[in-house]
Amino acid sequence: MEFNDFLKDNYEQVKNRVREVSNKLLGIPYLHNGRSYTGVDCLGLIYLFFKELGIEFPVDDEKGEIAEDWYLTEPDRYINGLQSLGTEVGHYRDLQILDIPYFRLYKNVITHTAVMLDEKHFLHVLLDREVRIDSFDRRFWRVKYAGARRLF
Repeated sequence: MEFNDFLKDNYEQVKNRVREVSNKLLGIPYLHNGRSYTGVDCLGLIYLFFKELGIEFPVDDEKGEIAEDWYLTEPDRYINGLQSLGTEVGHYRDLQILDIPYFRLYKNVITHTAVMLDEKHFLHVLLDREVRIDSFDRRFWRVKYAGARRLF
């Protein structure tokens, strides 16, 4: 059975498990290169989220630690890593649970990711903030949306 079929047949169960995991991660503070419950960055949050679901997710791009100003020196680093995962999702209206949307928060560089909790809400962490839930109901996120990856 394909995961998409499983997801369709068990959507409420999956959604409940996703809700449990997101509640467990809410409030973790931002920490550059953080990959644990004491602090996470965007990638660390995605890693922990999928780990809690029992799904192996790459913790980095095997280039070593990410410099704090990586978006200035290696602006394609993040998107190159994301493009190696799953398949592309176009418009934000096509997003579904467990998709990984990415955003242009700094000029024209992909600098931010999240994980979809349903068709419009996502879990993410911003610089100097803590893990929280946001929504595509907010125009800000629709404008900054640059694409998404579907793992399943």
